Formats: sequence, C-alpha cells, structure tokens
Amino acid sequence: MVEKTGTRAISLVRSSRKTQIFVALLGILLVITSVVLLKAKTINVQIDEKVVSITTISDSVGSALKYSGLGVFPEDLVVPDRSTQVEKGLEVSVTRSLPLTVKLDGQEYTSRSAKSTVGEALQDLSDRLGLNIQETDEVDIDLQTPLVANMEIDVKKAVPIHVKVDGKQIDTYLAPRTVAEALTKLGITLGGQDKVSLPLDHNLQENDEIQVVRVTEKVETVTTEIPYQVVAKPADFPVGFPDRIVNRGENGLNQQVVKITYEDGEEVQRDVQKQEVTKTPVNQVVARGAQTSISRGGKTINFSKAIVVRASAYSSGSVTATGSSVHYGVVAVDPRVIPLGSSLYVEGYGDGIALDTGGAIKGNRVDLYMNSADAAYSWGVRSIVVYIK
Repeated sequence: MVEKTGTRAISLVRSSRKTQIFVALLGILLVITSVVLLKAKTINVQIDEKVVSITTISDSVGSALKYSGLGVFPEDLVVPDRSTQVEKGLEVSVTRSLPLTVKLDGQEYTSRSAKSTVGEALQDLSDRLGLNIQETDEVDIDLQTPLVANMEIDVKKAVPIHVKVDGKQIDTYLAPRTVAEALTKLGITLGGQDKVSLPLDHNLQENDEIQVVRVTEKVETVTTEIPYQVVAKPADFPVGFPDRIVNRGENGLNQQVVKITYEDGEEVQRDVQKQEVTKTPVNQVVARGAQTSISRGGKTINFSKAIVVRASAYSSGSVTATGSSVHYGVVAVDPRVIPLGSSLYVEGYGDGIALDTGGAIKGNRVDLYMNSADAAYSWGVRSIVVYIK
C-alpha cells in the first residue's frame, strides 16, 4: 500500500514538471508574440504592377523585403532606399532589375540592372563591377535603346587616334581595328589614287596618326608659243648700229596634252602625254652692221664699233677726270658706254680720246672739249656718230 502511494506521488511530480515546462514555454511564446505584435508594422510594396501589403518586424526596408518572400533581387531599384527605417503604412516601390550579359573585349559579365536604357545600364554595371566603361567605348547597341530582359551587349574599349583628311584634323576614339576599317567607320572614302600614311591592314594602336592625301589627276590641252629665232645677215653699215629688220619673225605654237597630278589640291607633277607643233615659227631676218672702216679726208679709219650719240661741247676746266690736262680732242663720256682711254673718231669733230666724265653725261652722250667758248657755243648739241677704234 505504501509502495503504491509512493509511485503515485512520483508520477504526479513528473506530470507537474511537464506541466510547468509547458506553461513556461507557453508564457515565453506569449511574451514573444506580444513583443512581435507590438513591433510588427504593415507596409505597402508596389511591385510587378501590383501592391502587396506585408507585415514585418524588420527595422529597415531592405531587411523587410529580404524576408518578404517577394523575390526581390539586390539589383532591383527600391524607393525609398533599403536603408530607410520601416514605419507603419510606408509606401515602397520596387522596380525589377533585368538580367543582361555584357561582353567587354571578349570577356563576359552576367548581371542585372534596373536602369531603363542600355547606356544607363552599362554605367551601372561599370560602377558596380569596376569595368571602367567610358563614353568613348564602342557599343553595338545604341545607348538610348530601352533595356530588355536577357539583352546581350558587346562593348569594345576605344583608344584615341588622330586623322588628318580634307584639310581637317579629326581627334576621336575607336576600338582597335585596321586602318581601312577605321576610315570606313569614320565615313572617309578613299579614291583610287589617294595615299594613306599607314598601311590599310595596320591594326590601330593608341594615338596612331593617319594622314590621308587626296590624289587627283586632270588632263589638259596646253598651247604654248615657240619663240622665233633671229637670223642676222651682214650688211654694209657700221658695226654697232642697230639691226635693221628685213623680215619680221612670227612665233610658232606648240600644243601639248598634259596629265597634271594634284595632292590635296597642290600640283606635284606634270606628264606630257602628247604634243605637236600646230604652227611653225618664222625666223626674223635682220641686217646687222659689218662695216669696220670708213674713209674720211682720204684717210682710212678702222674701228671696232660705232654708236650714235648726242654730243654737246665745253671749254672750261683745266684737268680731266683722269688727271690729264684739257685740250682739243678730249671727250667726256659715260664709262659704262665708252671705256675711258678709248681712241675715238667723232664725226664733225675729228680724232678724240675718252679722258673725261661729266655729271650730265649719261648713256649715249658725249661732251667735246673746244678751245673757246664761242666754238663750244657754235657746236651746240647735235646727234653724231662716234667710232670707237
């Protein structure tokens, strides 16, 4: 009887402990539930073109969305941002990011972006992934194209190059390619004769300089004169006298077909393709003095040259420009026409010698010394022939 009573007591004690534990757990649960209910807040999330209300005990919008079950990606655009503190009735907008692949110089990068255009998405990925994509880099899709899911974008890093063409300097950026491809990309068309400073198959490198020289050709017919020749025939008048025209000459004409080559508008070469004389020149025939002696007063005077001059006379002075004393027969001359010291025969005056000069004696002028002022006055100024011996 005593054993049964002890067993029953032990059983009651055990049952009481389970009850106590259960009650304790229930109390803790009630406390937690009370705390949760007190802390819980409901916010409205606009996502996928609908509004979803979620109740959360999270402190920040980012945390609330993370555990919301809405499948929000880290790249999705959240407004207000994820660090915003949760408040009851807060309105949250989520713009879904789209998956895309960027191939940068052959290297693929797969990510997501919530930006609306290709250009904005590339800048977004460049900033987040450290791709250093620049505005000058070449993209196979227009940067203003709206972004769509699973878009594949090819980007090639560009390098600076410099092109001189048609009088313009073009400083631009292009992805590495051949010179020929670069010119096509820039809309520069080469003519068949144009010259390029780099080979067309040369692969561009940073700061390469390309100069395009425009080469053009033009064929012209050019007519030029063929100067006539002067043919002199000896004549019976003094050497030194002006030639006398017997038959006037006429220039001929030569016609050439010429190919002219220009580089950037400047003539660099002329090639004669064909030529012919269309008019033969006619020589001019002149009579040229051949007489070298004359007879005066029964005396033969030999000379090397005869010239027509204007002759004046003077009688003053005592010493000539050459230092000799003045006397009849002294002739003042222009040394550029008649060398000083030359022996002369002067028509109407007689023998003389070029020993003096004068300020007014220039060109075909001479001044003859007379022994008196009356003789000089009587001579006056006249045209005569001077024979230089």
